[in-house]
This record gives sequence, C-alpha cells and structure tokens, in this order.
Amino acid sequence: MNLIPTMLLAAACFSASATSAEPDYPTRPVRLIVGFAAGSITDITARQIAAGMGKVLGQPVVVDNRTGAGGNIASAELSRARPDGYTIMATTPGQLVVNPLTQKAIGFDPKTRFTLISLVNEGPFVFVVPANSRFRSVPQLVTWGKANAGKLTYASAGIGTTSHIAAEMLQVFGGIKAVHVPYRGGSQATNDLIAGRVDFMIDSLGSVAQQVSAGQIKVLATGGSSRLPQLPDIPTLSETYPDFIASSWLGVTGPPDLPPAVVAALAKAVEHSARDPHFVSSLEQRGGRIARPGPDAFSALVDKERARVERTVVRAGITLE
Repeated sequence: MNLIPTMLLAAACFSASATSAEPDYPTRPVRLIVGFAAGSITDITARQIAAGMGKVLGQPVVVDNRTGAGGNIASAELSRARPDGYTIMATTPGQLVVNPLTQKAIGFDPKTRFTLISLVNEGPFVFVVPANSRFRSVPQLVTWGKANAGKLTYASAGIGTTSHIAAEMLQVFGGIKAVHVPYRGGSQATNDLIAGRVDFMIDSLGSVAQQVSAGQIKVLATGGSSRLPQLPDIPTLSETYPDFIASSWLGVTGPPDLPPAVVAALAKAVEHSARDPHFVSSLEQRGGRIARPGPDAFSALVDKERARVERTVVRAGITLE
C-alpha cells in the first residue's frame, strides 16, 4: 500500500481544519485597512475602534490607510486578502453599497467578496454652507440653482463617496444641476467650504461638528428621518423632499470565506470597543450612535441600504463612471 498520498491527504485535511478553527487566533497584529485619508472621520473612528479591539484580541490592530477611488482601492485590496483574519477593513456605505451600484468597472462584487463582521456606528448627514453664505435654507439654494443652472458648486470627500451621492440625490430631488468638486478626503473639502470656494456640502455631522461649533460653517438641514436633538431647530431634508434620507454608518468587514470562529472573535472585539464609554461619548458629541453589533444586523442593514440606493439613485439615472 502506498502511504504517501494518504499521508498527504491527511496532512491537507489537518491543515484545512486548523485554519478554519484558528484556535489561537490572533497570534500577531491585525491590519485594519481604511480607504480614506488620515484625519478623516472614518480614519478617526477606525483608530478609536482599533485601539479597543486590540485590548480584547490581545494583539495590536494597526490602521493602514489605502486611499483613492472613493474607497475602491482599499476594497479591492481586502477582496484579495487571505481569509485568515489578519487583514480587515473599516467599511463605509460607499464601499459596500453605493460604488457597486453606480460603477460598472469596480472589478469585484461586494456581495461575494466581503465577509460582514459587525457594524460600529450610525449617524446622520448634514447640509452645510459657508458661514457667510447667501443661502439661509435648502429651498432657497435650490431656487437659486434653478435660476442659475450650472453655477452652484458642491464639495465631496471624493468621487463615489456617500457625500458625493447625497449631493447627487439633492440634484435629482431638487431638479437642479451643480458642479461637483471632489477632494481626497473630507478635511480638504471642509477647508474649501469654509473658505467659500464651494457653495455647499452634505457630509456626516461628525466630520464637520467642530467647524459648526466654531461658527465657520452653518447647517441648513439634516439628513435623518427626524430632527436631531442637538439641532432641534434645523429641519430635515425629508421635510422638503419626502424619502430623502442621507445618513452614514461604519462597519468592519473581512475578505471572503473568513472562518466563523474568526468572525466571532472579531465581532466580539468590535462590540466591546464600540461600547467603551469614552468612545460612546465621543460618538454622541458627533451626532452618532452605536449600531446593533454582529454579522446578522450588519447584513440586514446592507440589504436595506442597497434597496434604498437602487431605488433613489440608480433608477434616477445616476452613474459615476
């Protein structure tokens, strides 16, 4: 009897079993890819979560910024990573929902090329203008835009980002045409908004809370389904345009075929980190809240978001090629 093939098969089965079980995971640092610039709200939140995750996992979670293409560069890198739990990503709606629905040449399908691990937080968007802007309300801005076609300008954190899509949605709902000025990150976009180089921007409250508090920019509307407790006198966009919801969230994803034991370990670390009182306080100051943890809640939200974006964006003819 030839024992060599049998031994090789047994070794292969043992190796596969050991990999799927990952009994000692993690045994080295975990890399957390962030598809946006250092200092952006995504980066800041990711670093806060990474610090807490490292305490639970017993290994450092190291942030690695891979910027460009509205997060697609980071997403493509994650989709090619080994499913061992040592490469994960802080993931935004643009990467998981918007980009695949509006860009044909994205190169991968997030439905099959990502493992959903856990949500971190959710938060509304705000419609902001420079402090000295002529506009006092969104309807006033839209009216001016209709009378001055192509003269309005808006900033975004980059092509395909949720801030870009939100402004595209405003054009559809409001029936206006505005010039898109994309930046490599929200910080640069906000700086030019403060300087008056662009007319408006729609972004997460967390991204601009400091500038709003300092009086450098002003909020004309919020993007949630109801008014914010922090801004009770500011109307929602949906009060003027029913079904116009603009919000954001952050989750942690892994490459495809991530072993269930590894997913469970990472989800536990994310949940523990997100419930840290200091993180919760920081999040609430930025207008956000903790999201329901775990893969199931994450999957349910993504399915809901895909349906909403497809209905309000793709069917409206918005493409980002």
